[in-house]
Amino acid sequence: MSTQDLTADKKVSQRADEIRKEIKDRFDAKPANDGSYIIYHMIDSHIPDDTTKDKILRITQFFNTLSFVESTNDAIRDAYLEHNHLRYGFLTNGALFSTKKNGENVEVDRKYNINELCSLNDQEYQSILNEIDTQLNNIGGAIGQVDKSEEKWYFWPGCEMKMPLSTSILLDTSVQKSKFVVTKKIEGSDEATQIVMEEKPYQLEVSLLGDNEFYYKEGEKSDEQRLKPGFFSINRSKPEFEEENNQGFSEIDLALKKGEKYHYTLYVPYNSPRLDILTNMEISSKKGIEEFVATTS
Repeated sequence: MSTQDLTADKKVSQRADEIRKEIKDRFDAKPANDGSYIIYHMIDSHIPDDTTKDKILRITQFFNTLSFVESTNDAIRDAYLEHNHLRYGFLTNGALFSTKKNGENVEVDRKYNINELCSLNDQEYQSILNEIDTQLNNIGGAIGQVDKSEEKWYFWPGCEMKMPLSTSILLDTSVQKSKFVVTKKIEGSDEATQIVMEEKPYQLEVSLLGDNEFYYKEGEKSDEQRLKPGFFSINRSKPEFEEENNQGFSEIDLALKKGEKYHYTLYVPYNSPRLDILTNMEISSKKGIEEFVATTS
């Protein structure tokens, strides 16, 4: 599930793409800057970006990798958990931040998502690039030569989701897949209209409260249909075991008009292994002692 900020300035968007590439090219050349980047780099190198299948796999694998590395890397975890604008970058088109030591602790220091880098003047931006170049030039290029220094620049190129810049992103342990809530306040009233889109396996559940400029398109040749208030699900793919030769990768086309009148909140599942429990049960029987060991993430 993704949404674009259709009101965004195209020049700013183009500049953001240029900045992302400029920074990403540097870290791609030295993935040993951090162990987490090595994992990202391997996914990026092996999954193309051509088809719906590719896009789904890339977003899913990047997000799963992010969920893993934030559990092992304290700097990435702190950046992802504590700063909404960096969280936006982690999930969309990139988060760049540096760390510094404060006594025995390592803290997130300077922090930008890609869109925020666009607002820097040339001198500020070039100074950051110079620091990154100096850092990367001082580390090896082999996987076994990971830079373990604590004060440095980190870069995560994003999970390639798209969403409006004003989106609030909340980490939620109660959701299994992402939930996107779109709310419009009615002027002069305490009432609000709301759209809730919640991903489920093989389908999208949509709940509409009140009148909204929300449209659904069945296929490329069909016209947009304005959706009425209520609850419904859109099932566009079926599991492979129910239908032969079905790859299960599909797209759902939705459109929201007058998007500037709405507020956006994305609830993202937070299932870090740090919050998991290792279940270890000893089973005694005539056959002897057996074990059941499992985890739930």
